[in-house]
Amino acid sequence: MSQLITPAELVGMTEQELRALKGRIMADLHRFGQSAFLCPHIYASLRNIEAAILRLQAPQHAPSSAKPRGPKGPGF
Repeated sequence: MSQLITPAELVGMTEQELRALKGRIMADLHRFGQSAFLCPHIYASLRNIEAAILRLQAPQHAPSSAKPRGPKGPGF
């Protein structure tokens, strides 16, 4: 594995697909006795995958039916 995986390449993937990709990368590293910290492009790829997983796990925006609140008054 020698190419950088960019965030744009991860768009549309499910969490399961992302975790499988991360697992394959980690298995390749282990097979060749390498460390992600010593391979900057692999380390960056893993970080991009982790960020994509976190985006999928993040709570969605509030429903549009929620009423906006006005400004908060001074506290005494």
